[in-house]
Amino acid sequence: MKSDDIRSSYLEFFRQRGHVVERSDKIVPSNDPTLLFTSAGMVQFKPFYTGEVPVPYRRATTSQKCLRAGGKANDLDEVGKTARHLTFFEMLGNFSFGDYFKRETIQWGWEYSTEVIKLPKDKIWVTVFENDDEAFSIWEKEVGVPAAKIIRLGAKDNFWGPAGDTGACGPCSEMYIDRGESFGCGAADCAPGCENNNCGRFMEYWNHVFPQFDQQPDGSRPQLKNRGVDTGMGLERLAALLQDKETVFDTDGIFPIIEATQALSKVPYGKNPVPYRVIADHARALSFMIADGVLPSNEGRGYVQRRLLRRAARFGREIGLEKPFLHQVVQTVVDKMGHQYPELIESQTRIAKIILTEEERFQSTLARGMEILSTTFDRMKKSGDKTVPGEELFKLHDTYGFPLDLATDIAEDNGYTVDREGFESAMRRQREQARSAWTGSGEESLSPVYRVLHTELGDTKFTGYDTTQGSATIKAIVKKGQRVDSLSLDEEGEIILDTTPFYAESGGQIGDTGFLDSVNGGAHISTTKAPVSKLICHYARVTKGSLKVGDSVDAQVDTTARSATMNHHTATHLLQAALQDILGDHVHQAGSLVTPERLRFDFTHFESIGAARLLDIERMVNQFIRTATPVTIRQMALTEAKAAGAMALFGEKYADVVRVVTVGDISMELCGGTHVPNSGTIGYFKITSESSISAGVRRIEAVCGETAVDTLQARERSLQGTAQLLATTPDQLETRVQALLEENKRLQRELAKWKQQAAVGGQTDFMQQVKQVDGLQLLAVQMDGLDAEGLRGAMDKLREKLPSGVLVLGSANEGKASLCVGVSKDLTAKVKAGDIVKQLAPIVGGGGGGQPHLAQAGGKQPEKLPELIEKTPDVVKALIG
Repeated sequence: MKSDDIRSSYLEFFRQRGHVVERSDKIVPSNDPTLLFTSAGMVQFKPFYTGEVPVPYRRATTSQKCLRAGGKANDLDEVGKTARHLTFFEMLGNFSFGDYFKRETIQWGWEYSTEVIKLPKDKIWVTVFENDDEAFSIWEKEVGVPAAKIIRLGAKDNFWGPAGDTGACGPCSEMYIDRGESFGCGAADCAPGCENNNCGRFMEYWNHVFPQFDQQPDGSRPQLKNRGVDTGMGLERLAALLQDKETVFDTDGIFPIIEATQALSKVPYGKNPVPYRVIADHARALSFMIADGVLPSNEGRGYVQRRLLRRAARFGREIGLEKPFLHQVVQTVVDKMGHQYPELIESQTRIAKIILTEEERFQSTLARGMEILSTTFDRMKKSGDKTVPGEELFKLHDTYGFPLDLATDIAEDNGYTVDREGFESAMRRQREQARSAWTGSGEESLSPVYRVLHTELGDTKFTGYDTTQGSATIKAIVKKGQRVDSLSLDEEGEIILDTTPFYAESGGQIGDTGFLDSVNGGAHISTTKAPVSKLICHYARVTKGSLKVGDSVDAQVDTTARSATMNHHTATHLLQAALQDILGDHVHQAGSLVTPERLRFDFTHFESIGAARLLDIERMVNQFIRTATPVTIRQMALTEAKAAGAMALFGEKYADVVRVVTVGDISMELCGGTHVPNSGTIGYFKITSESSISAGVRRIEAVCGETAVDTLQARERSLQGTAQLLATTPDQLETRVQALLEENKRLQRELAKWKQQAAVGGQTDFMQQVKQVDGLQLLAVQMDGLDAEGLRGAMDKLREKLPSGVLVLGSANEGKASLCVGVSKDLTAKVKAGDIVKQLAPIVGGGGGGQPHLAQAGGKQPEKLPELIEKTPDVVKALIG
């Protein structure tokens, strides 16, 4: 039975039993800041169990894409070592929210297992929580499982905690398949839960969790409002059972990825399977992460992604793949899973390019790591140490992503061993620090009061697409996370109206500002947000009188700010169209910010954008503006909108009916923001900056309308002022500056020449300072005021006077130390300039290198130059010896 058939049969089985077949949520959890990634199917349904939001249906079933590679749910280190662990997997699940409970899900679990997918009844074992007599009785008396095959286990195995720090939890019952004694530990009492020698006889394939408690931050567990069922069954694990495969990696959903990798390598899969398994798993994880909008970075989700990629690249080296290869392998992921997850097909070019960029970056990282190891080996050679310290290896791994195994191989090739225990100790310390530091995604945790209010009040009616003012009634007030009846003068809180023209922050567009006025008082609104979908909160400060629940108010949006925001929002759509036209179809939005003052647009692109191309992009946007094209907005079915070519945000989960914003034949996007009625309203568009924010992602900042005019006028004033300072006109400013730069360079050369002559040709007779060191002539002197180039010139002059010997020149200049070392060619067999520099440079807090006859270095501590000069004879003597 193929993986696709398993998935469809499961969903259809529960659809026939009254379940809504819900789409998979994103890998990045929606509205759950306690989680790094979606780690289970129930994550998107957490509020349904607690009753914090209205439950739209009582039964649901999903095939959820899950990732366990960071935070508290982390299987990363087990991947490839066991037959069943994955970072990315699909979890089949059926869910009940205050509807059916243990009896139904247990009976359906047995029915699906034995009648649909035909697992042998005599091979199925089950576990229950140690004091769950109800579940035990259902399995034994109603289903007919022999009591000997029902195992009671403790909380460690059969009490399911919340997905995160808080939420639904309860006892569970797991279904196992007996794979036979050949997979076992040989113990006579071997049963589910056996931990003898990594026993693999019993494979857990379906977990039935019975959420009936609500875990609180203080550890208490009150009863859930909607007790229910949350089950999870790993699709890959079930496929391994039904396809009679020893590991999940040999199933039809994963093995093609292994075959694609094997085609690039000369090492057979059977000879070294672990690297292939890790690569296949990580390729799937990386593909889905990028498709859902996660991008490589040095923190949070992006750091996990970067670590997965580098880990896969390291394992690639074990099978001879030293050049970038993952960007080729991920195409097989798209081919195998794109029909089920169309976001993979939509973003396949972006996935491959981001991965290739990261692979190339890792190549540079490896090169930097090799340099650091080489320096370490040089130091160890001099000190006589034979073991590379674990702390240094960990620093290399943590800072540069340099793999321990590769460092070990290089060390052994050079005759050294590595301190693995020290490395592991440092690694454990970092993991503990990461666990204690992880408090969520970085988003603000949502107070329960908002979900309670949403349940009580329902959605706020939003009228802001059509008007910027209106009458409303105050339905609730929140102050510091608590409901209050009123706000007095100068008090701040969040006001919820029954209807509002204020736009709540969403999709990159900031919330509206404005005013509320009533007979008894008024308030300034500093921003507007929707902490729970469609529950709009106005962040208010009372400026006169007081406001209380039940008051009628006039709501007035700041129209000046709203208009400027609309200019910038519509401009982002035009900007994306121009970027795709000029840079290519691989450009997609990766984030945005729209305010009255400016716009910020992040997008996928894999190289810097030259000044000429930026001007082309700016020019095209302004051409779009001058066409004065009407902006039309309509509601469409999601499938219809996508078929029409409407652009959507990668990884975003949309409703079945979406809002489509169209600017003629220029742009069509799914968007809930506010927009100008006509592109000509924007007036003018000016790019203010372009930069890189992460691998494969660029950022453009720009201004429009009045703000653009203000920006241009400010620049004009600055240009005029600069021209006046230089006694020229703006038209001639560039020519004048170029002439001044040339004059400055000429004067600098002349000054350097005089400094060199003064340093070596003055009254000081440097030859009187020459010392004999083991038969060699050594001149070590400090001559301040010279930069690196000046020291080289002085070196050339002194070499004429000391044709055979060692010269060490130091200079303090502009708060920095410069060092230049020369060794005459007849002496380089005895001592090398580069070796001398490596020993001396650390004295002044720097480093450097060079050739045997000439080397240079810089440092941050020029005050230590006298110490350096004093120690030079001893350093040279030690190197000669």
